[in-house]
Amino acid sequence: MRRYLLQPLIKGSMVVLPLLVTVWLLWSALMWLNGLGLSLLASLHIPSIFPGMGLLLMLLALLSVGLLFQFNPVSWLYQYVEDALLRFPLIKTLYGAVKDFAAMFDQEKQHNQQVVLVSMPGDAQLLGFITAGKIPPAVQEAGDQEELVAVYLPMSYMVGGYTLFVPRSRLTMLDWSFEDAMRFALTAGVSQSQARKKEPGAESRN
Repeated sequence: MRRYLLQPLIKGSMVVLPLLVTVWLLWSALMWLNGLGLSLLASLHIPSIFPGMGLLLMLLALLSVGLLFQFNPVSWLYQYVEDALLRFPLIKTLYGAVKDFAAMFDQEKQHNQQVVLVSMPGDAQLLGFITAGKIPPAVQEAGDQEELVAVYLPMSYMVGGYTLFVPRSRLTMLDWSFEDAMRFALTAGVSQSQARKKEPGAESRN
């Protein structure tokens, strides 16, 4: 009896829980944005005409900001304000962490991050991502004469990892997308959310 009940329960949890968590996170984010929009409308003494007006306002605001950054003067002003904020140690730490986290969703930056294998002593190889081709001169001078590269090594099932300065000769470049490689690394290779590909000859059998 335990076998016939426990296994379906675990299987059902594996199917339903990821969906529920994803929907809850997405819904919470949308409600948070809607609340910010409603607060802005209330401060401007503008009544909310229809449900979701706050969310629509925030989406339009984000779209407008993105369009404004297409102009160089706006980007220059933003860079100037950002440099001024980063002079304060606490703000620099908090702002830098949030900005780095948001940059993870930048598709352009993901595309530019090269996936590599790092050769370790023995026969082991670690999966990593080149984060910077140019490292601080102080780091290069402290090491040997060989060119060093900054490589990020993610940790499975954890939000964290290590940044290593590795000689370029110990790296093997992979033709692997950042998204798929990161998913593989974070789930220790047991992710079942990979895009399903048709087996060779599958169409011919249909």
